[in-house]
Amino acid sequence: MGSPDAEGHTSRGRYFYISKGATVFFPALSTTVNNDFALVPVIPPFSDKKVYSTFVYHNDKFNVTDGSRDEFRLYLNKDIDPNGAYYLPDDIIVIERYVEEVPEEGGFSMPVYVINRFPPASAQYDLLEAIIDESPIKGGHALVDDLPFLTELVSKERLEDTEVVISDDAKAEIIKQQDEVLSSDEDDIEAIRGAQLFNSSNFRDFVLLGYGYKCAITKEVISWNDLNNLEAAHIKPRAHIGTFLPCNGIALSRDMHWAFDKGFITISDDLKVIVHDEVMHTFLNKFDGMDIIKPLDPYFQPAEKFLHYHRENIYGLFKHSGMIRRII
Repeated sequence: MGSPDAEGHTSRGRYFYISKGATVFFPALSTTVNNDFALVPVIPPFSDKKVYSTFVYHNDKFNVTDGSRDEFRLYLNKDIDPNGAYYLPDDIIVIERYVEEVPEEGGFSMPVYVINRFPPASAQYDLLEAIIDESPIKGGHALVDDLPFLTELVSKERLEDTEVVISDDAKAEIIKQQDEVLSSDEDDIEAIRGAQLFNSSNFRDFVLLGYGYKCAITKEVISWNDLNNLEAAHIKPRAHIGTFLPCNGIALSRDMHWAFDKGFITISDDLKVIVHDEVMHTFLNKFDGMDIIKPLDPYFQPAEKFLHYHRENIYGLFKHSGMIRRII
């Protein structure tokens, strides 16, 4: 476990130092991109919150004159490390990686990292210490395929539909990278480095969190235990090379998502619902002109460039099986 940055570096707080031999356990980071990083969802030992934090490769040794840092860190925050004192020097930390199933076509699963803390008095401490001592990985780390005594600690409910929290440093990076993509003249938005920070897993987490876990149009949700009828809809569709940026998403109930994807409805720049004339005879007419939920955090709000794309390329398209027709 590390401590705050020294020598004048900007401090992100406490962190877990990750030996290079153990980095295969985490998202791959680049040597050539200065201080490359990934957003990773972490579940701490004492709660079911899924906390997004940053996994950073401090690599200025390769990219900056007189740079000296060449190390990997998983940064902690108040939701992972309350009062900056939860984890103690003699503790053994076991991080488990679980892969979430993402049903969205074209997406991929994002691991969830579950932290377990074992103080010296715990029953498993000696066994874990022996595993570390026998490990070929330097720096007090070990990679293990299976630890049977951990299986009872993690439930399916703990991994799915848990409360999502975004740490301050992760939030700052989301805003920075999203602004980078939106301000770029690059035609292929997915080719911009900032877009690579986002994927189908964190897209859903960020979008549903941004809208307070309610449909942006109906302002309601049907939920029971870990089931609900909410989906993270792309404004510019994935089929049209739409990005996973949070500002390209909107939380919708399944029927509203269907109507939005088919072009029955769209959204104006001032975030009002527009219902197409051809379906005004349906129950959708009651939503015409209504304000959608406006996310409190600006970086969750729909970007105008994506709203324009939906109005110009999806609205009124009315897809049918085997054919597409355009209503003008």
